[in-house]
Amino acid sequence: MIQKKSFFIVALIISYFTLCFLSQGFCCSTYLLHKGNTFLIGHNLDWPFKVPGMIVINKRNLKKVNISWQELSTSQKPSSPSISWISKYSSVTFNPVGREFPDGGFNEVGLYIQEMTLQGTKYPENDKRPAMFMMQWMQYQLDNYETVDQVLQNLDNIILDGWSWHFFVSDISGVSAVIEFINGKALVYTGEEMPFPVLCNSQYPNEITKLKKYNGFGGDQDVNLDDKSIPRFVHAAYLIKNYSETTPQSSIAYGFKILESMERDGTQWSYVIDVKKKQIYFRTSVCTEIKTFNFGSFDLSCDEPTMIIDINSTLQGNVEQNFQIYSEEINVQFITQVCKAFGFDANMIQNLIQIVSAYLQGVKCQTTHINDQNNYDMTDRYALLDNFYVCPIR
Repeated sequence: MIQKKSFFIVALIISYFTLCFLSQGFCCSTYLLHKGNTFLIGHNLDWPFKVPGMIVINKRNLKKVNISWQELSTSQKPSSPSISWISKYSSVTFNPVGREFPDGGFNEVGLYIQEMTLQGTKYPENDKRPAMFMMQWMQYQLDNYETVDQVLQNLDNIILDGWSWHFFVSDISGVSAVIEFINGKALVYTGEEMPFPVLCNSQYPNEITKLKKYNGFGGDQDVNLDDKSIPRFVHAAYLIKNYSETTPQSSIAYGFKILESMERDGTQWSYVIDVKKKQIYFRTSVCTEIKTFNFGSFDLSCDEPTMIIDINSTLQGNVEQNFQIYSEEINVQFITQVCKAFGFDANMIQNLIQIVSAYLQGVKCQTTHINDQNNYDMTDRYALLDNFYVCPIR
């Protein structure tokens, strides 16, 4: 059984990798537009075919434990320490592979994080720090932190494992950063080192080098928005630089225009977040009508059920009333959908369902905090976990 589970997870990740690199869009683009009263974040997820998934309203005060790539791929706990935490903040996340494993998201105090594929990624190795699967690591940031600075200050506390991603992070003040892992070291670009808050699928300095070839950025090549051979990064940077609040388009329409400029066939999900209003607008290749909801309209305490909605819903307009209560059965449905999209058989699907269900049984509401996330020392957390049963996946 363990071998079957290990094979299934490895096969799933290999398929994820392969399809990412085969997609003409090379898996995703993100931007931030912050000028005057306009404060938007936009993201495209690119894929060769329909991507199932759900939008999740994650609650405060949920007790969680880390799970590593090693545990997922081998069912064996690594020698590195374990860590538990209680979510300080609620968040809205976009999850292609079920609850607690997001592709990106935004929390109630304005922290945003999103992944994009980056070939050549190599995470640090350190068995004295907790290891965490990078999808869960993104949820961990949203659970615990308010600012980009907090994310960066705590970057060395946890070792990421999994596959090749780099990350875009921003906060309510408009500060943004790119986090990349090259040759086992974390490289961070922020402030003056990040002149344009855009991220695609090349190392950030390489994107800036290409951008400097174009008119308005130090070069002499014209930026033609209809020319899809021009890098996505260049199109987004151009539109961000030339945005004016006097444009006849609404800011949200302009936000989607930026995303459209970065489409290179295969865009499956697109969303724009109005950061100040906490309003989310989204559409997919399955239903191109824009839907919207306000994150602040939900009860964010864990005393109330977690709420979710199918990202590919064919509804229109405001969908706040169409969110439904999360259940294990719904999670199984979404896992089954994405597995079938990859062509896995029934036995493989059942193995993954067992792994994820076992993990999620440990995610529980706890209104009394065992720690203060801003002041609690990591060493003390490990001491608390000496006798803690971390991952019931065996």
